[in-house]
Amino acid sequence: MLAGVLWLSGRRRFFASAELDPERIVAKRGGAARPTRAIRRRLDVTWAMREGCEVYMVAPRGRPPEATVLYLHGGAYLHPISVHHWRFIARMVERTGARFVVPFYPLAPGYDGETAGCFVIGLYRELLERHGPSAMFVMGDSAGGGLALSLAMQATAAGLPRGAGLVLLSPWLDVTASDPAQAGIERDDVMLMRPGIRTAGLWYAGALPPTDPRISPLFGRLAGLPPILIFCGTHDILVTDARRLTERARREGVPLVYEEAPGLMHVYAILPLPEGRAAQVRIARFLQEPAA
Repeated sequence: MLAGVLWLSGRRRFFASAELDPERIVAKRGGAARPTRAIRRRLDVTWAMREGCEVYMVAPRGRPPEATVLYLHGGAYLHPISVHHWRFIARMVERTGARFVVPFYPLAPGYDGETAGCFVIGLYRELLERHGPSAMFVMGDSAGGGLALSLAMQATAAGLPRGAGLVLLSPWLDVTASDPAQAGIERDDVMLMRPGIRTAGLWYAGALPPTDPRISPLFGRLAGLPPILIFCGTHDILVTDARRLTERARREGVPLVYEEAPGLMHVYAILPLPEGRAAQVRIARFLQEPAA
């Protein structure tokens, strides 16, 4: 039913053409969602400015956080965080007792992946110094999942302490959207189409090649990464990215658990679905025991 609603909403039509309108996209930026009043009543919500970007901290009330999660939202590197993200974050804070740190990182077309990457790795350094690596996780959905994996790779290359784990929800790991299998999956995808996301990927790449690991981390080094947990549905063109990363991790001995849901759409794990709730239970367990 939700897939039908998403299809009728015309959401995927935004990505139907490669001719995206950058002025229209930027004009909508003021619509970034903030934590709702209901979330603020239930949880401890604070915020700060860092390098001109808002960073929100969402934590349980009345008890110290058990872990810290740097959460990077999706939106094709074009769109700001949505109310669906905040609802998911609130559920995860309540379920896990973790502190979620949520930055409004720089977006394309005004900024590129190199800029966004520098911003999030600077924030990651601060969180490591403040909270330590043993209970430090990075999580992201869609484009945020790609940025999360890129961040982990850059942190490893910089010699930073390895965090406790990575959680990638329908991650966008190759902005070229060039996997031949995506053509057959696209007709069932109710949210994404290749022409538009390819343009978004080129904007995000900026002066870098779109296959640069800072932009498309599927082409980066996996050695030294913390344990990874991935969720993706088969009615999502990005399932090919998840499968390719999983195969590489298995060949290279990187600890990774991949859960693929038949017939489910993009970012189903954050949505109010029975399968989404089941994924959230699995994520909570991972935040407590990453290697399990």
